[in-house]
Amino acid sequence: MATKQQLDGLNYKQAQRRNSEKFNLLSKTEQKQARQQGYKNLGWENIRKSWTILQKLISSSPVDFIGFAIKKAEARYEQAKQSGDLLEVLKAGKAVIKSLKLRYQ
Repeated sequence: MATKQQLDGLNYKQAQRRNSEKFNLLSKTEQKQARQQGYKNLGWENIRKSWTILQKLISSSPVDFIGFAIKKAEARYEQAKQSGDLLEVLKAGKAVIKSLKLRYQ
């Protein structure tokens, strides 16, 4: 029976999701830089390499990523309120709550 591979205690899908979430928090310039360094989030070896790339970019970046996610979600919520679209307000509110949970877990 083959043993399941893990990265930092995460299975393939969890590690892939973590990479995607961290990648999406990067600025467009940083995303481009990550791709130039070989970021590719498909296949175990690529996921491992991509995590290393992301860690380097995250550690060199002074941005508080959870704080950034909260600010982004709050801005989306304010924009939705101004548009008057109740469904968008609810979706944006849910995103704010989700990002705040990250901060206080």
